[in-house]
Amino acid sequence: MTHCNHIEQIIGEPKLRDNVMKTFNITKYILTHSSQNDKLMYTMCCSTCNEVNAGSSFICLQCEYVGCWNNTHFKDHSVQKNHIFGINSSNQLLYCFKCQDYVGDVEMINSSFLNKSWDEINSTTDIPQMKRRDGLYGFINMGSTCFISSVIQCLIHNPYIVNFSMSQQHYNKCQIKDPTGCISCSLDIIIAESYGNMGNKNSDSRTPVDPHEGFISFLNCAWKINQNFAGYSQQDAHEFLQFLLNQLHNDYKRVEHRTSTTTDGSSCKCLIHSMFQGALKSSIVCSSCNDDSKTIIDPFMDLSLDIKDKTTLYNCLDSFHKRETLNDYHYHCPQCDTTDDPTKQLTIDKLGSMLTLQLKRFEHLPNGNNVKLTNFVEYPLYLNVTKYFDDGKTDHQVIAKDITFELIGVVSHKGTVNEGHYISTLKVNEDKWFRFNDSMVSEISQEQALNDEAYLLFYMIKEVK
Repeated sequence: MTHCNHIEQIIGEPKLRDNVMKTFNITKYILTHSSQNDKLMYTMCCSTCNEVNAGSSFICLQCEYVGCWNNTHFKDHSVQKNHIFGINSSNQLLYCFKCQDYVGDVEMINSSFLNKSWDEINSTTDIPQMKRRDGLYGFINMGSTCFISSVIQCLIHNPYIVNFSMSQQHYNKCQIKDPTGCISCSLDIIIAESYGNMGNKNSDSRTPVDPHEGFISFLNCAWKINQNFAGYSQQDAHEFLQFLLNQLHNDYKRVEHRTSTTTDGSSCKCLIHSMFQGALKSSIVCSSCNDDSKTIIDPFMDLSLDIKDKTTLYNCLDSFHKRETLNDYHYHCPQCDTTDDPTKQLTIDKLGSMLTLQLKRFEHLPNGNNVKLTNFVEYPLYLNVTKYFDDGKTDHQVIAKDITFELIGVVSHKGTVNEGHYISTLKVNEDKWFRFNDSMVSEISQEQALNDEAYLLFYMIKEVK
């Protein structure tokens, strides 16, 4: 690595310096936080020859070009466009193609930007409190609000939602900017509170002062929208999760001035649908000729699984996926004209980055009574869902051999149908588990985390092969 006169010239020009610094940091952030598959597809694949990591791949700092080293495609691009700086996709180092060497004084770029912005940074920033550094912050119970707080904890420990909130993508565009009138704004404040922001030097209406301001504002806002969630009676955490995800989706449509082309949000590009929405394929197949023309694909945000007489989560999924004969179905095959009883099967057609499962613990009996199923259902830390996908894909839609999700959160229910309590258990910092029981937060072992009376399970994509 050497001193680079070319980067020094850019730093001397304020406009060029700011643009280069912005692009440099954005690119490094993408490289740091992208999955290995995304890196291979988007940051290591040469735009000219499509080879992946041919020697090394460089991302142009002045345009979107990605070029390889072995075939000199980035060097050719540099000569043709006079774009001389590239970031190595593998080691994130800055390379000057005029000096033919890596830039050894990248700190000079960072310090020049920091000095320019230091006064603003110093006046608007506080160091987060250590006790809330990882979102280890409980919510006081304000009269049977555990079903709300347990669901919120699962969302504010989801890295996608945290990153979205901290980048202020909603707040910067929101016309309301009032946590008592906008669910997304109140959730932003809850995340700020939970991760250490207890007020800054230039306080404004959005900055939390009361340690529970965000949660109180959230409750007020939720109760205004749906009064059924107010009061002191026990509510259902699954119903509240569905309500909350739908409201976050509605906030996105409002600030982006979007209207979904379908009522189920299947064409929506919001964060919530991108993460949680999948698609189920319901196939009715002729028992004589295997015609499956009576097949429909429906979107879903979570899957509800029967747990009666089941001991493991895989048992529940097997039952959900099981092919069954429709005996009371008036069927006429359009292909072979038979009226024999067809078979029906549910398979997964598509999944997002999150898979949410509801274990149906509350059963409504024919006599009108409700009972709770208290049997323990074993759930794994890593869930392989490959066999539940549709295996009838066309040649250009070949399914992956392994699709594995990792458990990141559990909402459990203690007690009976009418008198109970919700608790959330969450994985924090990739290796530690914490139990959130209203305002009490305690560290537990992985064995304890996998031994709850689970009601909702939150899985995040781990690996696709």
